[in-house]
Amino acid sequence: MENYREKLILQLNEINELLAKSNRNLSKLQNIPKRLVKSSKSGGCVQYYWFDKTTNKKIYITKAHKEELRKTLQRDYEISVNKKLNALKRKLSKFLKSYNIDEIEKVYTNLPEARKILVTPIVETKEEFVKKWESVEYEPMEINDNIEFVSVNGVKVRSKSELIIANMLEQNGVCYRYEYPLMLNGLGTVRPDFLCLNKRTGKEYVWEHFGMMDNIAYANKNIAKIQTYEQNGFLAGKNMIMTFESSMTPLSSATIKQMIEEYLL
Repeated sequence: MENYREKLILQLNEINELLAKSNRNLSKLQNIPKRLVKSSKSGGCVQYYWFDKTTNKKIYITKAHKEELRKTLQRDYEISVNKKLNALKRKLSKFLKSYNIDEIEKVYTNLPEARKILVTPIVETKEEFVKKWESVEYEPMEINDNIEFVSVNGVKVRSKSELIIANMLEQNGVCYRYEYPLMLNGLGTVRPDFLCLNKRTGKEYVWEHFGMMDNIAYANKNIAKIQTYEQNGFLAGKNMIMTFESSMTPLSSATIKQMIEEYLL
């Protein structure tokens, strides 16, 4: 079961940013007189009036006072949206204090081993999910026997850069499948360099490394491939990781580390 806590925290941060913006806007409009505005249509045109509740009288607002009207309406809007933002902030902050979807899984994981044997959990545990993900079998593509790029865990890859990526994934305990077949509409079966799993969130990421970007033919071919990925819903930063290098700009270990920390841990 997906844990939405991080997404909810991002939502709360967004609310805080909007609230700060609204507060700034309100401070600029604090000297605007508090007056009610009414409107009506006449001959297809909207007309505005200052409305006095005590006398129930309306005073027509001329074009000369249009800017004053605009600021009054903006102030009224900012007050309303500010109240809504504050209410949402209170509710979401309170909810986050008690929200922990992992408690459902803990009911099972905290059972004594003798009971676990006879109990079927209502949701699959992360441990079981990861085991199943790792146990998936597939036919790997052939790699030239002369290639000697083998990761610490014994995975044979095609290039030195892929070897660096594979080793860093393994060092960080990230599950991955090398050149796992994936169907893309418009291209057919592709073999992305790595299909990675974030064990904490259960989310998969395709990782493609493009290693000869100063080769025009290679670059054009892979730009088209990236566009096909995008058309199939694989977007950088969402569910896809992309790294690049050229003969003048080799792949940086710092970049790989950053990608792993950002998306896979």
